[in-house]
Amino acid sequence: MNSITKKYLTEIIFKKTSETIDKYRESKQHQFDNVPYPGATDEEVLDFIITIPYFDQKLKDFLLGNLAEDTIIISQTWENEFIKNVKLWAESFEWLHGNDYFLSEAHVSGINKERVFLRLPY
Repeated sequence: MNSITKKYLTEIIFKKTSETIDKYRESKQHQFDNVPYPGATDEEVLDFIITIPYFDQKLKDFLLGNLAEDTIIISQTWENEFIKNVKLWAESFEWLHGNDYFLSEAHVSGINKERVFLRLPY
């Protein structure tokens, strides 16, 4: 078991989203004055956390800083599942090319049919 912070988990999200952020920006037609911005912005990471359908609301609240605790204890298995889910969403069509339809509640709940949300490990 390891004690980790929300900052550690959001850094994982930052790294994984930064790997595909150019595709995401192209589909959103983001303008960065013709100079590529290195890595995901805070706003893009926030959008990622809000829209990821693989995490339950309490985990999202932890990542967003909406809970009192700043540290949780996780297993290696939980961490691996977290990384896998972040990678799945960062590479998904819905994240990279999604519009309001693809990120709608109906579409996202269709993705999660019979899927277990990743939850805080307690």
